[in-house]
Amino acid sequence: MTVTLKKIYICVAGLFLLVSGCSIKRMAFNGIANTLAPFPAPKSGASGGIDAAAALTGEDDVKLVSEVFPTVLKTYEILHLSNPQHRGLAVMSGSLYIMYANAFVQTPADYIPETQFQKKNLEYLRAKKFYLRGADYVMQSLDGAYKGFAEAMAHYTDDKGTHFLTRCRAADVESLYWAGCGILGAFSLDPMDTNALAAVPGAVAMLERAAELYPTFNDGAIWETLTAFYAAAPESLGGGADKAQEAYRKTLELSSGQRPSVYVLYAQSFCVPAQDSAGFDEALRKALEIDPKTQPSNKLTITLSQTKARWLQKMKGDYFLGD
Repeated sequence: MTVTLKKIYICVAGLFLLVSGCSIKRMAFNGIANTLAPFPAPKSGASGGIDAAAALTGEDDVKLVSEVFPTVLKTYEILHLSNPQHRGLAVMSGSLYIMYANAFVQTPADYIPETQFQKKNLEYLRAKKFYLRGADYVMQSLDGAYKGFAEAMAHYTDDKGTHFLTRCRAADVESLYWAGCGILGAFSLDPMDTNALAAVPGAVAMLERAAELYPTFNDGAIWETLTAFYAAAPESLGGGADKAQEAYRKTLELSSGQRPSVYVLYAQSFCVPAQDSAGFDEALRKALEIDPKTQPSNKLTITLSQTKARWLQKMKGDYFLGD
């Protein structure tokens, strides 16, 4: 067990020992919440809080993380529901649901053969549910800071949306990022859902505002999400080839070419539609050349992305005519 996970369990254990003195309990509860889920989240290497996500993303054994993830997730959710006004707990609970939906529900479902459509679709709908649950928790934190924010984003208009988004500051970037990711993740799995479609403009606007406030956030993570959206969405919905290319360029630059998921994204979102077989091979080769050991805090995502790259290599014939 990592040092960070040990700290999490010690803090949680301490929480449930608080059984007397209401005001003392509340002060202690908030103290533990601030340690487990500081807001805004500390920058990498900073002290003052526990980065639970790093304890998970720093592990390269996917099975181990998949087994412990639900426990960590539900622990944070319990803490959040016990203290719904704490922004750090809301954002952490929401982001964990979104991570879980992506890594341990949607990604395994991607590998299910199309011949097992019903099974595949049920898993996608399950992932959609978790994406939306996570996004809702994060939106609650934004709505608590800016009353009416959630409604404005759900029914986005330029005037009303801009009014709220211009009030957001750098401390809100993590919230804007995860809320946008959750909403777009759900939409990608069920684009015929009219409610999911209606939420897209607000989600994109949140991500674009986050990119304005903190363009280097998580080494280009915001731009990576925008790249995927711009490449897949029609211009009428805010997408487009030129925007996708520019976002990809920024993603590649900010990640210093050291994130396999960026190359996997390029292979799927650019090379397949263009039927660029050589580009597809080159992108996946670059993804697989990255050594997870060079990025100790990012081993999980690298491992997951490289697994996806190997699967795409194996399935190439399904994507390219004549291969």
